Amino acid sequence: MRTLKAHFDGKFIVLDEPAHLQLNDKVTVIAPDADGADSSLTGDFARLSEPSFQAIWDNSLDADYDHL
Repeated sequence: MRTLKAHFDGKFIVLDEPAHLQLNDKVTVIAPDADGADSSLTGDFARLSEPSFQAIWDNSLDADYDHL
């Protein structure tokens, strides 16, 4: 799963970057509500990512970067 930047041109959702998808690949589009509820969704995704980031960044091999 990856995040792709895109925009809505008034008729279609248009990708802003190459996607390298295969013909008929299924995609999921998550769009903000008109009332601006996307800020809570962004926070939810950030909280869900915290364990992964902690596992990656909190290790002895990464400790040298703590002193920069």
